[in-house]
Amino acid sequence: MTHVVATVGQAAERVAADAVTAGEWNPVYRALDAATGHGPPAGQSPPAGEPGDLALLRRQLTAPGLLVVAVASPRGTRRVRIALDPAGPTLEASNGQAPSHWSWTSVPELPAVIGELLGAAGIEPAPAHLTRSSEGLRLDPRQNRAVLAALAQGAGPEEAYTAAEDLDERLRDALTATGPRLSLSVVLHDPTGAITERPVSFSRLWVSGELGMYRMDDPHRDGDAILPVTHGDVLGTALPLLEEGLRFTAACAASGGAR
Repeated sequence: MTHVVATVGQAAERVAADAVTAGEWNPVYRALDAATGHGPPAGQSPPAGEPGDLALLRRQLTAPGLLVVAVASPRGTRRVRIALDPAGPTLEASNGQAPSHWSWTSVPELPAVIGELLGAAGIEPAPAHLTRSSEGLRLDPRQNRAVLAALAQGAGPEEAYTAAEDLDERLRDALTATGPRLSLSVVLHDPTGAITERPVSFSRLWVSGELGMYRMDDPHRDGDAILPVTHGDVLGTALPLLEEGLRFTAACAASGGAR
C-alpha cells in the first residue's frame, strides 16, 4: 500500500506539476499551499517519486470533500485530513511540525481513524450521540459587561470570569478550560460548479474543562454559544458529516466533476 512522508509544501510541488489537477484543489489545500509559499522548505527537496505516489497525493489535494479533525494540547497539535471519496478515501496525518504521513484508507476504516485521534484527546469511546438543547450556556448582558471591564483592566480570563456574579459554574469551567481542544471541519467544493457553485464549509469546536466537555457553537449564529455535552457528541457530529461528504463526492463523480 502506497505511503508517503512529506510536508504539505512538498506534496503541493509534486501535484502542481500535474496539469490534470489545475483548478481542482480543495480550498483547504489551496490556502495551505499559499501559506507555505508553494514548495519544500529551504534545504529540502521534494520526496522521491514512487509508483502510485502522485495518484495518492492528487486524490488528497483535489478532494471534493475534505473532513479535518484536530486535537490541540500543550504537547502540540495532532491532525488528520480525510479526503472523502467512496471509490478510495485517502488521508494526511500530522503531528506538530513533523512531515505529514499520506496514505490510502477505506470507508469502513474512517470511524476508527477519527476514534484514534479522539483517544489522543482523552475522549473516551462512546456511542455517537448528537446533543440537542435549547438551553445552552451564555453570559447575560450584566455578566458580559463585568467580564469586559475586568479584561480591560488587565485581568486574566479566570479572574475576569470570577468577576461576573451568579455565573453558572459550568459556563466558567468552559470559558476557562485548559484541557485539550478538539476541532472538526468539513469543506465541500465542486470545481465544475454542477453541484454547488461555491465551496460549502462547516466547523465545530469542543473544549475539555474540569467539570466536563463543552461544545462551543458559533455565538454569531442562532442558538446557544456553549453547550455541555457527552463524549459521544463528537462522533454524533462527525459521522453525519462523513456520510454527507461521501454523498457529495459521489454526486460530483456522477456529474463528471471527480477525477
